[in-house]
Amino acid sequence: MRVLVAAGLDPSGGAGLLADVEAIEAVGARAWTVATALTAQGPGGARAFEPVPARFVLAQIDALLSGRERPSAAKTGMLGSAENAAAVAEALGRRPLSRIPLVVDPVLAASSGLPLLSGGPPREALWPLLVRADLLTPNWPELEALSGGPIADEAAATAAARHLPCRAVLVKGGHRRGPPVDLLVRARRVDRFAGRRRAGTARGTGCRLASAIAGLLARGVGLEEAIRRAKRYVERYLDRERG
Repeated sequence: MRVLVAAGLDPSGGAGLLADVEAIEAVGARAWTVATALTAQGPGGARAFEPVPARFVLAQIDALLSGRERPSAAKTGMLGSAENAAAVAEALGRRPLSRIPLVVDPVLAASSGLPLLSGGPPREALWPLLVRADLLTPNWPELEALSGGPIADEAAATAAARHLPCRAVLVKGGHRRGPPVDLLVRARRVDRFAGRRRAGTARGTGCRLASAIAGLLARGVGLEEAIRRAKRYVERYLDRERG
């Protein structure tokens, strides 16, 4: 099973496309990658980025679809610009891509704090993708940016998630104090996924989580089980990084 991934290239492999490929392969799928931005980053974090022109993003997608094989899911990460977000949304809205599940990781800033999306407010820039998304995976600051204001608690996070046009939103709890709890918010239901906080930090966990979920969805796994398995994969990754 293939997953079409549109994201930025982190030369260090800690995040972005290289991390996406690693996560997708770890859950038993294969990746097709579309580079949306080039970044200058290493162990010290991200220093700069350049978006790939939108026309070349579309050219990459068209080339991948020129044969008989088709992806079974799609995932977007860092898009670099509002133009790229619109281009990817347009491509994913056309057949055959319009029929496959889409996971959107709204990468707005690097761990170092460098903004990674240009061309307007995040909500407006990403809206065409949010309308198409089966699952959005924001952390707490990203949900605040997409909602336009601070979010104080889980009730507010749930309300904010339900005001977005996605079919489901997985609000990641790693940025909050205490044990990390992720909230899967749908129209009439909220499911909680508790985790255990590890000491230290690691880059690319959001990329890996969203990509692992997409890989599992491509294999036909249901959404809740895909989230559980993807979280276990990320936890194993964190444990290896600590070791």
